[in-house]
Amino acid sequence: MHEGQPAPEEAEANASSVDVETLDSDHRAALELMEEICAATGQEVRPVVRSIQPPYLHIELVGDDVRATWGRMGHALDALQLLANMILARRIDTDVRLILDADGYRERRAEALRERAREIAKEVKLRNEEAELEPLPPHERRIIHTALADDPDIQTYSEGDEPGRRVVISPRR
Repeated sequence: MHEGQPAPEEAEANASSVDVETLDSDHRAALELMEEICAATGQEVRPVVRSIQPPYLHIELVGDDVRATWGRMGHALDALQLLANMILARRIDTDVRLILDADGYRERRAEALRERAREIAKEVKLRNEEAELEPLPPHERRIIHTALADDPDIQTYSEGDEPGRRVVISPRR
């Protein structure tokens, strides 16, 4: 590392983060909740506000132990996000909702889903028969629908009940 350059974890924490001083009271309360949760884990993980897109406060978890926070296919990260939002809603009357990420997991997962959707769409066109994906959470189904929305030869829809709801990719008829 060259003199004057931040350590990798500092650079990661500072990369396009929102200045905490600019947060309103609801956003500050959400960040403080995530700080409490991170501290309670006993792991080297801390929250960094990446962006605010009302009503969403995007927080990335950073630190040496961050890889342990998302679990298999993001299930632990989704559970932590759900739990944090439930606690936040009980603590304060706010419309703020947390979107949690860890080590860029969500964007990598979204890109993998988009790529998979395009590959399956090619197969659907080639075989002229629909394909059904495995059950996915709502935000991941939305990624699939959006990725294929502009394809004139393909249509997508969701079927089934949660938590087994899945995307179907079919030829447009």
